[in-house]
Amino acid sequence: MPLILAASIALLVVAGAVITHFARADLSPEKQAAAKACEAEYKNQFPKGPGLVGGDIYSAAEWEGLNAALVRLGAVAERTLTGEEASAQDDAAAALISKGEDTMTLLWQRDDQTHAQCVAEMRNGSVTLVTVTTLATPEASATPTPSPSS
Repeated sequence: MPLILAASIALLVVAGAVITHFARADLSPEKQAAAKACEAEYKNQFPKGPGLVGGDIYSAAEWEGLNAALVRLGAVAERTLTGEEASAQDDAAAALISKGEDTMTLLWQRDDQTHAQCVAEMRNGSVTLVTVTTLATPEASATPTPSPSS
């Protein structure tokens, strides 16, 4: 039985590596660089886990998708932007990219069912700064309310 369990775990690790390789093959070189730098920083900050199960990566120009994902994860409250606000977000992303810069944001699901975020600042296709944080949902960060006793 222990041999079967060990073989199953090894198979999952190998399958995860193959899936990660093929998933990254579709990424732009900038997104690949950001993912690699973020994963390295995550391993430095969380050497004992939790492990990363999967995730998504968003450039500055993909701010709408990032916002939708953060809302879906419960990390931010849903908010409808005005046309002016959306245009300002688009303009800010375009200005950043026109200078040869970008901000890549990775959202990860971890094997303990929590989420983490990595922000990679980019300049001319290279990562210049990486910041990894744990995403806290409003419910998780709220102070528990004592239940009434009868």
